[in-house]
Amino acid sequence: MEGPILAIALAILAFGLLAGRLEGSPLTMPMAFTAIGLLLAPGVLGVLDLDVSTEAVSVLAEAALVVVLFTDASRMDLGTVVRHHALAQRMLVIGLPLAIVVGTGVGLILLPDLPVAAVALLAATLAPTDAALGQAFVTNESVPARIRQTLNVESGLNDGLAVPFITVLLDIAREDAGSVLGYVGLFLSVVGIGVAAGVLAGGLGGRVLARAADSGFTTATTQRLATVAIAAIAFAGSELVGGNGFVAAFTAGLVVGSTARSLLPQTTVFAEAEGQLLTLLTFLLFGTIVVVDVLGELTWQIVAYALASLLVVRPVAVALALVGSGVSRGTVAFLGWAGPRGLASIVYAVLIAEAAGVPGREVVFLIAAWTILLSIYLHGVSAAPLSVRYARYVGRSHDADRPERRTLPELPVRLPPRRGGRGGERTAGATGG
Repeated sequence: MEGPILAIALAILAFGLLAGRLEGSPLTMPMAFTAIGLLLAPGVLGVLDLDVSTEAVSVLAEAALVVVLFTDASRMDLGTVVRHHALAQRMLVIGLPLAIVVGTGVGLILLPDLPVAAVALLAATLAPTDAALGQAFVTNESVPARIRQTLNVESGLNDGLAVPFITVLLDIAREDAGSVLGYVGLFLSVVGIGVAAGVLAGGLGGRVLARAADSGFTTATTQRLATVAIAAIAFAGSELVGGNGFVAAFTAGLVVGSTARSLLPQTTVFAEAEGQLLTLLTFLLFGTIVVVDVLGELTWQIVAYALASLLVVRPVAVALALVGSGVSRGTVAFLGWAGPRGLASIVYAVLIAEAAGVPGREVVFLIAAWTILLSIYLHGVSAAPLSVRYARYVGRSHDADRPERRTLPELPVRLPPRRGGRGGERTAGATGG
């Protein structure tokens, strides 16, 4: 046990020491820690011996996702999103379901032996995006602020919005409900309980904690811990009464972000430290799992679907979602590519692999893992040069009234730690590039 702990600690220390020098380079945190996981796996250095069925993997991944869902959602002022972020709304309300539909259609063509429900699960698993895998998409200030904000809002909210699809599709695959009415009832109960638990935990917990902070009953450290405890309470409470814990954590974050904005600095600090540590470890373990469960299994259908998911499914869904928005073709193409698959997809794939009674779950995990692995490196390497190229493309346009160049109210954007100081939450700016 001491060997794996030492190796992981050294990896985190090394990345911490070099993070400032690596800033602006093509090497992202997910790329680095996935590669470390690959090196530590059996058959290479042999320090870690884990597979997708190892309980520690699922527990860590779920904890990381709960923190990310809660903290990302808490930073989104829903009023601002609804009033000013029409592009993000299109990407979430239209683009996300379309990505599942298009991904299912592509899967039925390329994976004819896989049950329809399993194909739909695969598509839903790969629908959410993770901006951390392509940092330059949301940190390059030459990219118009509205586009960076659109990607930030989409990435912050689509993880949670995908959960109901995953939940219902899992039970359809198991054939638990047995009828359309049964599935509707299942959706309303599981998701409804999750939403109710999140509203209760976020509303009550957020208000009590905010008042305690205003009255001087707490310290900065205990505020930070108590804020994230709200996420854990929402998750565990929902699961105890038959709801979905991820929906609850996501909803609690939205409620806290809308009703207790004074707690935002604490969620930010947690996300930049403890939350990021959980994410680092998840990508490291994902790299190890890839060696054990994934690398030895590769067919042309897997490669074809993985590439189609990255190059066809999301771009088509985004293009259809943005019809009539007025943005240029170059912007549609940029947004279509700037959708890396990351933490949420890893967690959903692990959950599916562990789900009993789901036909084809091993194949779903295998294809999802290959897609995520390709995305980690393809999006990581391409983010910086494509962002620069897109910024030049927009800069050549003299039409200041284009939607992608209009000003917007500021929303927080997660950025990597700066050299010589603590990373933190900054804004993408109110001007358009």
